[in-house]
Amino acid sequence: MKTKLLFLLMLSMALVGCRRAHRNDPVVVRTSRLVSVEVEVYDPITNFVWEGVSVRIVEADNEWSGCICPSPYLDWFDTGPDGRVFFDEFLIADAEVGMQLDSLGRAVLSPSVFEDEVVITLEIDAVGFTPVFVDVPLSWDTPDVFVEVPFN
Repeated sequence: MKTKLLFLLMLSMALVGCRRAHRNDPVVVRTSRLVSVEVEVYDPITNFVWEGVSVRIVEADNEWSGCICPSPYLDWFDTGPDGRVFFDEFLIADAEVGMQLDSLGRAVLSPSVFEDEVVITLEIDAVGFTPVFVDVPLSWDTPDVFVEVPFN
C-alpha cells in the first residue's frame, strides 16, 4: 500500500513538473510605433481656444541619430474651430526632421534603447502676437502626445 501511495505521489509530482515546463507564456514583441502630436492652442486669460492660429514643426532632436534636424519647409497649419492641429505620422515624416520612417514613409520610434525618444519643437504664431516655441517629447512608451499651449 505504501509503495502504491509513494508511486502515485511521485507520478503526480512528475506530471505537475511537466505541465509547468511546457507552459506557453505569451511572448511580447516590441515593434516600432507610429508617432503623432495633437496641439490645442488656447487663451490662458479666457480659457477659450484660438481658431486660425498657425502651427508648424520647426525641428526634431532625434535620439537615434543625435541630430537636431530643422525642417527645410515653412509649412503652417491653422487651428480649427476646436483650436487644434493634428500632426499625424505622415505630416511629421513630411516635415523631414530626421525621424525614422517605416516602409510606408510614416514617422516611427523604435523600441531600441537608443532609438526610442525624440523631442519635436513646434512654433505657434498669429498676426500681432509674439511666436511661441514648444518642445514636445515623444517616446516609444508615449508615441501619441496631446499638448495644450497657452497663447496670448
